[in-house]
Amino acid sequence: MHRSITALTFSVLILSVFTDASCHKASLNNAQNGNWVQAAAIGNYPRGGAACFVVGNKAFVGLGYNEAVGGTGRLNDFWSFSLDSGWKQVQDFPGAARSNAASFSLGGYGYVGTGTIDKIGALKDFYRYDTAADEWKPRADFPGAARWDAVGFAVQGKGYIGTGKGQFWQNDFYQYNPDDNSWDRTPGTTGNFSKRQGAVSFVYNDKAYVVTGSNNGIMVRDFWSFDPSQSTPWTQLGNITNTDASTIDDGYTDIVRENGSVFINNGKAFLTLGRNGTMVTSTWMYDFEHLQWTRRTAFPRSPRFSAVAFTIGGKSFIGTGDAGSSTFDDFNMFVPDVVFNPND
Repeated sequence: MHRSITALTFSVLILSVFTDASCHKASLNNAQNGNWVQAAAIGNYPRGGAACFVVGNKAFVGLGYNEAVGGTGRLNDFWSFSLDSGWKQVQDFPGAARSNAASFSLGGYGYVGTGTIDKIGALKDFYRYDTAADEWKPRADFPGAARWDAVGFAVQGKGYIGTGKGQFWQNDFYQYNPDDNSWDRTPGTTGNFSKRQGAVSFVYNDKAYVVTGSNNGIMVRDFWSFDPSQSTPWTQLGNITNTDASTIDDGYTDIVRENGSVFINNGKAFLTLGRNGTMVTSTWMYDFEHLQWTRRTAFPRSPRFSAVAFTIGGKSFIGTGDAGSSTFDDFNMFVPDVVFNPND
């Protein structure tokens, strides 16, 4: 049965944030730059390791792990979220219930594949979701090794899935062509790209970016951009630890993490949550123009990893997640360049 949750109280919160927004970026220090506002929780089942994609003005969130569910604790339900109508349950995912899958949106469809049923059994099946018909269809299996904690993104008309953990840690990428439902191996990274699981990826101005994650329990520090139109598509950017002789990265103390969450807002990328031996709540903003990370207001709610994040209608949200012994269903909206208010 489909369920829906209205977004009325959520809309009131949005209005209160912007009417109180008397501060601006220049007047804020990094520790209070950006406000976190409580938003509507997902309709059912707290979860960590969910999949998420955005099509049009709706976000879609589903799958994941809940410690209280029987069997492996994996879920196969899916939900849509819009600013107008809140959360609404959509068609269940048809494949095996799973967590830590990779996902992306492309050509008006959502795509989900790979993942794990129990952090032992890795998967490589792949599905397309038609948002208009509320219908899932199987597509060609991901051709690489079965894995979980991979990243997925779409850029320049193609979809990509890469990195992750299965039998081994991986740094390979494969390109999906929706026109003929086929996969091809993507050119590599000159041998320097660290194998990793639990990385994040984001897309801005027709380039994809991959950063964070861990390799055999060690947090990786290399950061890469990907432009498939170039003969050498991968470009290494500055490390996310203090390794440069200049002062640009002197404050890079806790960007490294695995199973973090990232979103784009107003031409900047924001990375938050995750774990690096302990759970991390620090938030960092990446400036594409100046190629630099700066600290922003830390996530103020319960620490967690494997949360989902998305931006719709110019508003960015982060929610769900895993704390190891419990999972979450709450969501929060992040408002950049507004003074932090602990009461929101």
